[in-house]
Amino acid sequence: MDATVMTTSPSHAAVLRLCREFIRIDSQNPPGDTRTMAQAVASALEHPAIEVTLHEPQPGIVNLVAVLRGARPGPRVVFNGHLDTFPIGPTEGWTHDPLGAEQVGDRIYGRGAGDMKAGLAIMVQVMRTLAERRGELHGELVLTAVGDEETGGRWGTRWLLAQVPQARGDYLLNADAGHPRVVRYGEKGVVWLRLASRGRACHGAHVHLGDNALESLMAAVADVLALRERPVELDEALLASMRAARSVSEQEGGAGEFDNMRSITVNLGAMHGGQVANLVPGQAEALIDIRYPPGLTGVQVLSMVEQALAPHGKVQWQAIDGSQTEPAFTDPDGRLVQCFLQHARRIAAPEVVANMRVGLTDARLFRHAGMPAVVYGPRAMNMGGTDEHVFAQELAQVFDVHLAVAGELLGGPAD
Repeated sequence: MDATVMTTSPSHAAVLRLCREFIRIDSQNPPGDTRTMAQAVASALEHPAIEVTLHEPQPGIVNLVAVLRGARPGPRVVFNGHLDTFPIGPTEGWTHDPLGAEQVGDRIYGRGAGDMKAGLAIMVQVMRTLAERRGELHGELVLTAVGDEETGGRWGTRWLLAQVPQARGDYLLNADAGHPRVVRYGEKGVVWLRLASRGRACHGAHVHLGDNALESLMAAVADVLALRERPVELDEALLASMRAARSVSEQEGGAGEFDNMRSITVNLGAMHGGQVANLVPGQAEALIDIRYPPGLTGVQVLSMVEQALAPHGKVQWQAIDGSQTEPAFTDPDGRLVQCFLQHARRIAAPEVVANMRVGLTDARLFRHAGMPAVVYGPRAMNMGGTDEHVFAQELAQVFDVHLAVAGELLGGPAD
């Protein structure tokens, strides 16, 4: 598709310029220095009606909070996005400069293009657009742009929710990576595990004198993997919404997405043990990612893990500190989700659906704080990989939807 579609509207052209400007700024995490990105967003938001403050709870990790107050009282609508990106990694395989923001046709390339420099540009431009209509707005629009989403949010969204009152509001809108045909209203819970086993090392020819730690660990891991088979009882309304969304959502999220979201998933991410074939390993370690849907709590999941590992006395285990987060979802029949559906079906595609989300965003932290939250963003192609890119046309669509939703919630114009 020809990228000139973005120039049909001054706002669309502005979103594209902001997206490319932000991609050119290196904000890889690690190391996690977002000072330059925060300053760039602050400069983009220079307007008499917008108040911007910067917060640096840890050296280099800078969060931005921008507030646009309407002319009359009303709800507080909070935008949330992140300034940091995955690392670029080895440049072999990239055919475009990871920090070049090159545009080829409808595609805009670069690290963080989809996760989430594009979404950040969209939200900044929505705020700038609504600042020109301040007299029509009821309530406040707040943008929270945080510095450490990629590493868990301890000094970003978590810190802002605890320390900055403006970060809490009546609605949360997030433009992180997604798809214009799917409105995402919930996320699974997560816990990461570290399993470690100790045996007795010896020469591989004398196995009768040793105790293979890797074999002990493998048996324990197998019982943790079996948690995938545990049935989970989901809220009926939630399950009905997921079923209704399945046909469209799986076109974008892949076949099997529905089963993933309603089930416990267990991923063996790493296993280490031994050095060479002819030595019995005396110690071994495994790292496991467990994700679980609403209907379960972290306490329940850890109890399942404890039961699964009880027979494996040679294996010690722990939940990795900071990895745990509870599942949460926003009522799919509530005002925020329905508002997104209405405008997305009008602007993006008539078949737009609402569904849970497989991966995590900081939107979960706002749900935990009691706020209804939706993630609606453009596709992030090759997210975290080589030649990451977004589509200019989708930036335009997602911008129009967020502008319409924010405008409706604040009592302003819908388009």
